[in-house]
Amino acid sequence: MKEEEEIIYKNKLGLTGLVALVFGMMVGSGIFNIPQNMAAGAGLGSVLIGWVITATGMLFLVSTFKILSDRHPELNEGIYLYAEKGFGRFTGFNIAWGYWLCACFANIAYAVMLNDTFGAFFPSLLDHGVRTILFCSALIWVMYFLISSGMRTSSIIATGAAILKLSVIALIIILLALNIKYDTLTADIWCISDGIGGVMSQVKSTMLVTLWCFIGIEGAVVMSGRARRQSDVGKAGVFGFLAAWILYVLVSVFSFGIMSRARLAGLEDPSVAYALRSICGEWAYWLVIAAVIISITGGWFAWTIVTAEQPYSAAHHGIFPKWLLKKDGSDSLQPALLASSIIMQCFLFLVVMAEDVYLYALNITGLMVLPAYLFSGLFLVKTARNDYKCGMLRRHAKRGYAYALSIGIFCTIFCIWMLYAAGIGLLLQAVAFYLLGLPLYRKKN
Repeated sequence: MKEEEEIIYKNKLGLTGLVALVFGMMVGSGIFNIPQNMAAGAGLGSVLIGWVITATGMLFLVSTFKILSDRHPELNEGIYLYAEKGFGRFTGFNIAWGYWLCACFANIAYAVMLNDTFGAFFPSLLDHGVRTILFCSALIWVMYFLISSGMRTSSIIATGAAILKLSVIALIIILLALNIKYDTLTADIWCISDGIGGVMSQVKSTMLVTLWCFIGIEGAVVMSGRARRQSDVGKAGVFGFLAAWILYVLVSVFSFGIMSRARLAGLEDPSVAYALRSICGEWAYWLVIAAVIISITGGWFAWTIVTAEQPYSAAHHGIFPKWLLKKDGSDSLQPALLASSIIMQCFLFLVVMAEDVYLYALNITGLMVLPAYLFSGLFLVKTARNDYKCGMLRRHAKRGYAYALSIGIFCTIFCIWMLYAAGIGLLLQAVAFYLLGLPLYRKKN
């Protein structure tokens, strides 16, 4: 019995593993294409406003997760449990389904970015045609077989990739900082005359891009059932968020000091590689290409762990089909992995038909995760109010009640704003994806 407990403990994730998982989920492909993605619809001034709004909202969100994980340590099988606990089984099912799709879609965004990165070696991949489908399909199934080797192996790979990625990104930031031109950085900060709209329109254009950068902030909560200590869950979210935010802001802002907004907007994926090549030469370009491959590999491992864990957890909780519960001896979640890989394959066929393949995958992924964030905020509001009404808070704890309530309210407002910023077109597409899951829903016997 002692030996079995020791094996289970080793397969659990400590604080370092949880932070690496969160960081790996948040810092994947986005940071290497953030200059072009942001400059496509906004000037430096609006980009800074977008980062402040998103960082503030995400700070409320990560605080929401921290409070909820501390207050409800028993809800440790996924973010969807907050929705189910607060608003019923059907709501919980929909959030579980939407988040599962979000995790699968995130991997397709990674696949497209990896396809474009390998386009440096094989230019025909940049056409986003049959070759792209074949290349990305191969990635999906290679990752499936690699992750099948077990959770502990996947965690080690994700942690190693996170360390390498952080080192290379730090070097990229140093190179950008050393080559900033002040005149370029401060020229036409608001870009009103560029035909990209006013400040509000520009800020809205950055919202889903910045949201994409922070998707994964809930990674420690999603994997909390595998944490060695529940107290590490909230800490991992905070540490991962702060590290990612600093890196994203530095890369996006420094890039505006390298070349004009219009030039940044016209760069190909990954745009950081082309920006660095213009100032440092070919070696910097190939450095970024290598960094993207490392980063996406680590991010893919982190997200694939989630694509397996999420449906398995939902099935274990009784709101997904029971066949997703089967495990093998290596602790890999084979049925859930297989189902997730099939979903990725189907979405790949859809996404390659978009005009901007990567940006579409990025935007729809960001939109699919928002309901999970929204209902987490709403659950915190409900929890705080119920605690107060039930007299669970003593006089000295009223300050904590007010803090929890305000965090939940602001988190909810932020999520509603992000849904508004997405636009009606993407919202309708997201609704369609949510409706696809309804046949899987089973009422509790």
